[in-house]
Amino acid sequence: MATVRALAIIPVRVGSQRLPGKALLRESGQELFLHTCEQAKKAANIDRVVVATDDDVVEAAAKRQGYGVVRTSPACRTGSERCAEAAAAIPCEAVLDIQGDWPEVAPRDLEAIVDQLLRGEAVCNTLCVPLADPEAIANPNVVKVVRGRNGKALYFSRAAVPYVKDGEFGLLRHIGVYGFARATLLRIPPLPSSGLAEAESLEQLRFLENDIPMHVLDAQGDPWGIETRADYDAFLGRLARKQPRP
Repeated sequence: MATVRALAIIPVRVGSQRLPGKALLRESGQELFLHTCEQAKKAANIDRVVVATDDDVVEAAAKRQGYGVVRTSPACRTGSERCAEAAAAIPCEAVLDIQGDWPEVAPRDLEAIVDQLLRGEAVCNTLCVPLADPEAIANPNVVKVVRGRNGKALYFSRAAVPYVKDGEFGLLRHIGVYGFARATLLRIPPLPSSGLAEAESLEQLRFLENDIPMHVLDAQGDPWGIETRADYDAFLGRLARKQPRP
């Protein structure tokens, strides 16, 4: 088998609370998570793309499209824990945890994450874009990130952070993709939590409170995560607009 420097893992579970079964929605012509797989496959510096799941239907859909599958425990609490379990069996240097409900993440942004990891300039990283739309700022399904002057994350929240008392301050929207040095990812499952990650329902807060520095890169694309039926319908609309007219 060819050497794997950068591994992309798409963790997929079917038990979504806000949009049940969303990973398997296929009104686009294929299951939602397969769009994410396709984007990862387009990244020039990702050597291998695999799906990590505990679901038979997901496994069958992934294999039908030629993707490798790593079966993981149903006890995995988060996407990063599922990715860590999968990565433990695959030697590599860098691992991307690409949430399966981000079907429009840009391959060039994935390449930027990999490049920073392989250069040894980060042990964990992610993506963001500017956020100015008042409706999105108020939406708890749109995650915000606060970044320090050193380019590293200070905090993530579903609330509109930072609170701007006076003047103006540019808010940032988080994109649900994480890069890890493999050794860093394998540390994550047993890490303790203060309850902050559970309170916000944001697993990355457990990384921060356990002193895992997260570089936050500026994305060139503008992808949106699929959390609700309205999000999925909007994705279908964007996809339709991209299709060539007959």
